[in-house]
Amino acid sequence: MKNSELNKYVMGVGNDAFKRLKDLNIPPFPKYYQDSFKEFLKERKNKEIDALMKKNSYLIEPITNTKDSKMVDSCYDIAKESIKEFSKTNEHIKKSSIDLSKITKDLEDLDNTKLLESFNDFHKNLLKTLKEADTTIIKLQEEILQLEKESNIDPLTKLYNRRALLRDLETILDFGKDKKLDLSLIIFDLDDFKKINDTFGHIAGDKTLIYVAKVLKSSLRSEVKTYRFGGEEFVVVLNRIDLAEAQKIAKRILKTISESKLIYKNSTIKITMSGGITGHRQNDTIDTIIERADRALYKAKENGKNRVVTE
Repeated sequence: MKNSELNKYVMGVGNDAFKRLKDLNIPPFPKYYQDSFKEFLKERKNKEIDALMKKNSYLIEPITNTKDSKMVDSCYDIAKESIKEFSKTNEHIKKSSIDLSKITKDLEDLDNTKLLESFNDFHKNLLKTLKEADTTIIKLQEEILQLEKESNIDPLTKLYNRRALLRDLETILDFGKDKKLDLSLIIFDLDDFKKINDTFGHIAGDKTLIYVAKVLKSSLRSEVKTYRFGGEEFVVVLNRIDLAEAQKIAKRILKTISESKLIYKNSTIKITMSGGITGHRQNDTIDTIIERADRALYKAKENGKNRVVTE
């Protein structure tokens, strides 16, 4: 197949992929477009194209983008420190400008008009620059605050992310170091999530995650924080709630999920979840409390899924 024919073919598939996303009211984000594009390639069953795509898989496969939370934190720290130093410099220049005013007064006594005008112009421009710098500093500080907020939110589900969970748990556990807190932690995991992705595609998988996130938020009090721990795992931290009450909450959520119907492309996606629950213990660390909940979750999976187990 010639390059021109290949380009024409790929453009046609691309247009169909975009149209499908538009018809389904799905934004054409790269991940969704890629999924839709691959679906059309599969449907058309062109062996020559398939061979070319396999040979050049980088054309349709996403580049892995791993985010290291420590690196993110370091970037924010550097940005904050830079703004802090920028502010200090600005204040230092402002103090210098006061001295310039005094010099200007001295020059008036010498009656040197040209020199006085030049100095006044310099002083005026300096103050204008300082004012602009102050505006820039305020804007940068606001942007950093917004970035910090966004860095704690999972962009897909709009729940708090793993980074936020580890930060919050560290604060809670540090407070309860020498005591036992009335606190429960639940890890939920979607059952057979890979099967949903393999059967219906990643768009359906993402819609499932978004739906589960909405169920979790609507099933809990507004002050309860819910986190997307990673992949298809979610964590709920219940403050001032014992294990018995946490079990009731978890079972209610699982019931809501299992009785729901998620429709995608005229197909019903069956969703169930399993849950592992643990309570806070004296001298707990982030690792110990999550490991206990994870063990309980593993038992729930082993015992048939769509259930909760308390450790």
